Amino acid sequence: MRYARSEAKAYGRQHMRGIWAAIPYPFDEKGELDEKGLRRDLNRYIDELKIEGLFTGGLVGEYWTLTLEERKRGQEIIVEEVAGRVPTMPHTGALSVRDAIALTQHAQKIGATFVVIGNPPVSTHDPEELYEFYRAICAEVDIGISLFNTPICGYSLSPQLVGRIAELANIFAIKNPLPVEHTDQVRKEVGNRIIVCDPSEPRWLDNIEKHKDPVYMSSPEPYLLQRPGKLTMRDYTLKAMAGDIAGARALSATLDPVRRIAEEWMGNKWNEPSVPVAVFKYWSELVGFTGGNPRAPTRPLSDERKRALRRELEAVGLL
Repeated sequence: MRYARSEAKAYGRQHMRGIWAAIPYPFDEKGELDEKGLRRDLNRYIDELKIEGLFTGGLVGEYWTLTLEERKRGQEIIVEEVAGRVPTMPHTGALSVRDAIALTQHAQKIGATFVVIGNPPVSTHDPEELYEFYRAICAEVDIGISLFNTPICGYSLSPQLVGRIAELANIFAIKNPLPVEHTDQVRKEVGNRIIVCDPSEPRWLDNIEKHKDPVYMSSPEPYLLQRPGKLTMRDYTLKAMAGDIAGARALSATLDPVRRIAEEWMGNKWNEPSVPVAVFKYWSELVGFTGGNPRAPTRPLSDERKRALRRELEAVGLL
């Protein structure tokens, strides 16, 4: 382990920076993990799109369709292929606290940089029991842990509970895909103890300017809105980080046409009890990644919908 539990917050603040992506797992025609495709995609994320950190095996990675052994194997492939070039953050949340501990310990053992844990889909949303869920995991590992306060499980952690959990030594960040008002309350509760991440690309520039956010963590947008040779999200981020907010805004505005497509096809789906896996997997295929179908029972896009998405992306010049 590259840092002690007591150093997790400081290590995270030092190394969790820039643009991170939440990546999918490709599957072959039999529905099995496509290792070659995943390795190929990993190198494209890093070498061609200059993505600076990887959130893996989460909602975008269809973790609910994977066995524990598949989730561990996915961790291994990613850590091995990335080989320390960028930080890795596998999702290790699970229904059972014992499974969550086992997945987190495995990630630590193989050399993942951090882990991220989504809200457990437990039968109770009692704050004391949720706190105990995270405390029990933290007690068994040294690796830094980011919370993932996704309401897709049917609830979200209150800002006050986030503040309490943030006192645990391992907890160094939170991904908070909730309304701005909730995220602002989380910021007040945690102060500078942990990194607060708003995974909204349209709000990223505002968050750099207003909150001095050091990291965008994370969504599919970094590999859906950009392409090799035209890294607009990266370029406007670099301008903003250097203090050129006006230049960053002018550059960011050029993404508005493709942002509208992303909002139409994916934005609203994140607010429903579903994940738009079929859309972002086909979109990623159109821009050169492995893509492919989601794993059953999630259905792929129909041929008609695929043609419609392709036409819209061609019309704005992304393809």
